[in-house]
Formats: sequence, C-alpha cells, structure tokens
Amino acid sequence: MLNKYIIKFILLFKGLYNSFGINPNQLEIILSTKLKMDDRRPNKYNQFKGGKKKETKNSSLLIMLFLAVMGLFITIFIAFFKQPFLGHTIYFSIFMIMLAFTLISDFTSVLIDTKDNYIILPRPVNDRTFSVARILHIGIHISKMAFAIAICGILYSFIFEGVISGLVFLLETLIATVLSIFLVNITYLVVLKITSPQKFKDFISYFQIAFSVLILVAYYILPRLISKSTIESIEIQNITLIGFVPSFWLASLHEVAINFKNATLSTNLYAALAVLAPIISLYLVVKVLAKGFNQKLASISSSGSDADNTATEIKAANTSFMNKIASLIAPDPIENAGFKISWLLSARYRDFKVKVYPSFAFVPVYFVYFGFIGKRGNLAESWNKLMEGNMYILLLYLSSFVLTTVLQHISMTDKYKAAWIYFTTPHQQPGKILGGMFKAVIVKYYLPFYIIITIFSITFWGFSVINDVILSFMIGIIYGLLVALFQVKGLPFSQPMVVQKGGKIFVSMLILSIPVGLGFLHNFAVKWEIVIWIAALIMSVLAWVSFNQYRKETWNTLELAD
Repeated sequence: MLNKYIIKFILLFKGLYNSFGINPNQLEIILSTKLKMDDRRPNKYNQFKGGKKKETKNSSLLIMLFLAVMGLFITIFIAFFKQPFLGHTIYFSIFMIMLAFTLISDFTSVLIDTKDNYIILPRPVNDRTFSVARILHIGIHISKMAFAIAICGILYSFIFEGVISGLVFLLETLIATVLSIFLVNITYLVVLKITSPQKFKDFISYFQIAFSVLILVAYYILPRLISKSTIESIEIQNITLIGFVPSFWLASLHEVAINFKNATLSTNLYAALAVLAPIISLYLVVKVLAKGFNQKLASISSSGSDADNTATEIKAANTSFMNKIASLIAPDPIENAGFKISWLLSARYRDFKVKVYPSFAFVPVYFVYFGFIGKRGNLAESWNKLMEGNMYILLLYLSSFVLTTVLQHISMTDKYKAAWIYFTTPHQQPGKILGGMFKAVIVKYYLPFYIIITIFSITFWGFSVINDVILSFMIGIIYGLLVALFQVKGLPFSQPMVVQKGGKIFVSMLILSIPVGLGFLHNFAVKWEIVIWIAALIMSVLAWVSFNQYRKETWNTLELAD
C-alpha cells in the first residue's frame, strides 16, 4: 500500500520527466515491479534462521530501529555545540556518510543488479528511463533509512528550536538524502565510463575495504584526539576549502533560514547551492552520464562471476612466483595442490578480500590507540615514552590477528558447491590439503606483514628485539594452528557462510587466552635475553609438532566437525 502512494507521488512530475526524455508509463511499471521484489526479498537478519521459512512483512523495521538509535547519537552534535553552523555541518556529514555506506553495502542487490536487464533490455526502454527508474528505486530504498536516521534530529529541532528550525531541518534532510544518492551514483557512473567491468567490481571491493578502515579509525581514534572544547573553538567558516563540503551548504541553508539578518553573502550563496545541487546532480546523471549505462551493466553481467574469470585472475596472481614457492615449501603433490588452490582462490574471491584485507589496517590502528590515546603530554612526549617501553611486543602479538582472520575466512565462500571436486579425487589425506592451505596463508599474508612489523620494530627499538620477533612469530604460528585445528574444519573455500555458534565462541575465547597469557609472560621475561631465546626454541618445536598434527586430519574428523 505504501509503495503505491510513493509511486503516485513520483508520477506527479510527468511533465518534468517528459522534458528529460523519460517515459513515465514505463517508469511506473519498472518501479512498481522493483518495489514488489524488494518486499519479497529475504534480508540478512533472517537468512541464517533454521526451520521453515516464514514470510516476513516488517523485517525492515529492525534495521530502521537500529539506524534510529545511531541517529540519536549523532543528534548530540546539534544539541551540545553552541554553534549551530558547526553542529549542522558535523551532523549532516555523518548523516551523508552513513547513507553512502548503506548504499554501498546494498550495492550488489540494488544498484548493479543486472538480472532485470534480461527482461528490460530487449524492450524499447531508453537509457534515461531505465537509469532514472534505478535511481528512484534506490532513492525510495534509502529514504526509508534516511527517515530512521533523521527522526531524532527532526524531533529535536521541532521541540527545542522551534517550528521554523524543524521545517528547515526537514528540507536539509531531504537535500542531504538526495545528494548522498546522486554523489554515489555519479561516482559509480563515472567509474563505469572509464573502466572495464572487471575493474569496476574491484573498485567497489576496495572502496568497501577502505571505508571499513575509515570507520574503525573514526570510531577509535578521532573522539579521543579531539575534545569538545577544541571542536567548539573552531570557526568553521574560516576553514580552507570548506565550501566544497555539501554538509556545509546545508548548514548555510539553516543559518540563512534562522539568522537571515546576520547571514553573509557567502552564506547566502552556499545556501542557494544547497537547493540547486540536487537539480544539477539530476541533470548530470540523466543528460550526461546515463548514455550507455544499460550496456555497461550488461557487460558486468556477461563478464561472469568471480569463479568464471579464471584466466584474468590467474595472471594477476603471478603464477610463476607461486609455483616456485609451492615447489619449495610444499613438495608433496597433495599439499602442493592445497597450497595453489588456496593461493589462487584467495586472489579471486572479492568477498574474501573485503573481509580479510581490513585486518591489515586494524593492527596499526590498535597500536596507535593503545600507544598514544589517553596518554599525558604531547605527541613527542608520548612517542619518547613509547620508545622507552616494550610496546613493540604488543605490536608483534597484534599481528597474529591478521593470521587468524585469514584462517577463519579461508574455508568459507558463497560458492561452496564447487568444492565437490575435493570429495571425488582418489586420495585419503585431506590433512595434506589443509597443510598446504596453512602454508599458503603464512607465506602470502602473515609472513610479508610480519616482516614489515619486524622492520618497524628493529628500526625504532634496535636489533636486540630479534629474539622477541622470533618468539612472537612462533607463538603466532601456534595460535594460528590452534585456530585451524579447532575452528577451521574445512578445506579451502568449501564451506558456506554460517554464523558462529555459542560453543565455538567459547572455544575461540579459550584459544585466544593462550597467546594473551604467553604475551604477558613474554613482556615480563623480556629483560632476560637467554630466556627469550630458549622460549623461542621451545615454541619452534611446538609449532613443528602442531603443524604435523594438523596435516594428519582425516575425513572422519572433518565430518565430525560438521
């Protein structure tokens, strides 16, 4: 029922659509069909539930409730800061980032869903109609979430700042939502224009990775570095290039509406830009960038899935180097096969990259957080104290987070049905495949990253840390083997994506306590060089024994784990 009213409202602007060369009747059919499909599509909150599937009509309410809670937190920026100009700029910056992130998260199912091309492309539907239908579909999808995020800010503006402020806030929210949609769409359309479909998919994957790292940095570091008094003292109008920030335009619109007499010429110009920006964006998308959009989407579909692009991905994986490494450290034929499969598929699956690659950035972020945030004195004093202590040990042990993250995802994929090949080959030694997988993870991911951490540690703490580096590396290997033995009971990319059960979470915490405890002992014994060398030798032997035990995994143990 709600979708019908939305479509009726959209079709009130038939004259505008005709002037842009858009067929309103075709637009109505495409939109109504897409919205019906959205109502029938299961969401991520119920896809792992067992038992019979039940029809869920209000599943989006949970998402909207979660976003409303987040909106409550960012409303604090408006309530606490004495400068409404600053508060609105920060609020709508976060607001637009959250919407953009939501759009990117739903990218595959909403923006580049090419399944409807098989029905629409053979029909006489022009590029402009199809592109606008897609954009409006995304707009409706995002508007529901935008309303959930903004509801607390809207209520605050009406109750505490007056009716005029509340109405202006509604207008700001509408413009911010439209700008978020069009800025992301313009970016993607430009990328589609200048890149191949394969590189376009890579662009999306790496954008998601970079954004997840940005969110982590913003969450852990920025709030501790910038105090409330520091933010309040900022004269945002005097910041260079602030005029290029869309949220600043929205704050200018609020300033003009509330304090019209005190508004400067530049503030009025930015407020006008806030009103004109959605119209300009619509013109750019429809008139300039929409041409050939359908064909580009079709080429994405015809380029095949991740698993089909074998030749391209194998070339990218540098097979000659891989073959030399595999022959050197995995001479056994079965282990060699496990090594190569893990190496190649980890370079091919984008979902794997999106889940694993951010962990490389988490280590330095956590190191900065524990080493600098909350410390007394300026940055130089905090750095000197850091050099006088043993913080490099924390950095060395944090690097094992990369190893365990890779191991926890190396056996899972949404294309797990292709793993039937493992069970049809005439061998009875799956442990050797697992051994090759573990070696591939070490050589491709853990060892290069650990070498960088080692160079950093030696550069600032000296060559005396070599024994600490060896000991922590071996403890990291043992920790990884424990994770592999008790948690990763699957061959490379052979298991479906599942939610970890309570029992396994307990096992994870138990296994995690081992390197944590050993790390504290290491920090305590660091002043005795001979003790560290002896411990490194013992851990090396334990790592060798543990790996050989891991290579003895049988089909029976894998089945029991399932």
